[in-house]
Amino acid sequence: MSTFFRKALGLFVVLDEEQSKQAEVPQSTSTTAATPGTPRQPQPPAPKQLSEAELSKFEKHFDQLFDQANLPGPDYFEFWKTMDTLEAHIPDEKARMKAVFASLKIQGLSKQILLDTAGKYKDIILKDKASFESAVQSKSESEIAGREASIQKMEKEREDKRQMIEKLQREIEESAAKIASLQQEIAAEKQKIENAQRGYLAACNAMVAKIDNDIQQFQQIIE
Repeated sequence: MSTFFRKALGLFVVLDEEQSKQAEVPQSTSTTAATPGTPRQPQPPAPKQLSEAELSKFEKHFDQLFDQANLPGPDYFEFWKTMDTLEAHIPDEKARMKAVFASLKIQGLSKQILLDTAGKYKDIILKDKASFESAVQSKSESEIAGREASIQKMEKEREDKRQMIEKLQREIEESAAKIASLQQEIAAEKQKIENAQRGYLAACNAMVAKIDNDIQQFQQIIE
């Protein structure tokens, strides 16, 4: 199954040099020109790079999927397992395909069964794909969406706090300005009080001195 799987993947993914040698892509899939009057085959999507860990994981997954869904009697799955087994003995794929079909035909395989079971395995893969995409969507909703909501909440809280900090900063600056203004007013009032105090004491001392002088004169002049 590994050769079959990696050959299939070799059409659509980028394997490393050693893997590419093990999973040679038939030249007809990329170099054979379309016969005039026949529809052109759709081109495969751009290759995707897969790591060896991913290859092993997917290989095991599809191997189990095909084993669990294996249809009774010789079918598409057995056909390709036999193709893989005989590859070392019959390198030419077309010759090997004819030889495998001839050997399985004795066991009841026909071209129609081969085509029908290939379609069934394709449906199995598409069903598995739908389940996978559903699981991905569920995972996205439960994990990613929740985290995105948390990010939005934290961004709003951060913006609210930023605005609060700006407001507090303005209030601090306004308070500092008011303090400076009040300090100026206090200094001015202190100056006024000191001036008034000095003026009063000067006047008071002058009045006391005048009265003392008058008392002294009264004692000397008036009998």
